[in-house]
Amino acid sequence: MNLLFDFGGVLVDLDKQRCIKAFEQIGFDVRPYIGTFAQAGILSALERGEVTLDEFCDRLRADSGLHHITNDQIIQAWESYLVSVPADRLDMLLRIGRHYPTYVLSNTNIVHWNMARNGLFQYQGHDLPDFFRRAFLSYELGVEKPSAAIYKAVVEGIGCRPEEILFFDDCEENCEAARACGLQARLAPAGGEWLKYFTADGIYIPE
Repeated sequence: MNLLFDFGGVLVDLDKQRCIKAFEQIGFDVRPYIGTFAQAGILSALERGEVTLDEFCDRLRADSGLHHITNDQIIQAWESYLVSVPADRLDMLLRIGRHYPTYVLSNTNIVHWNMARNGLFQYQGHDLPDFFRRAFLSYELGVEKPSAAIYKAVVEGIGCRPEEILFFDDCEENCEAARACGLQARLAPAGGEWLKYFTADGIYIPE
């Protein structure tokens, strides 16, 4: 069995209100663009890899008329959406990895994934490759969940039958889309609820 984890909400805690306030401080109302499970408008374009980070910042300035704000200010505001990956989740991922090939699938963008690479998974001498054999990221694949194309890319990338993948996501729509593509899926509500799906040693407990 190959285990596939969502990133935002399932692994990393998010703070939508903190992000909204951070954008408000630079004069931009991000609320029409930021969602619980997916983004809209220019944020979605960034998460599908349709624009570079510089193009994203330029479009945000153009759309808002806030020509004085810098790339760094925009990036810092967007970074504020991610809080942390708690130690108990990191410890469990390491234990799980002793028993199962483990992967991550995320609707994400270069800003947030740089945070994952450069800090969120820097833990007790470990870094990102110690937790996941491969990351399947919307901004690199050019498609977002719940599109069937992203699940097909995962199946091809892992090189197994769809039913040999168990996907954990905090959005039921994404789980249903995965099942429609032949994967197994289990809803994993935000806040580390998925930890109870495993023994203390990292062995999966089926439903």
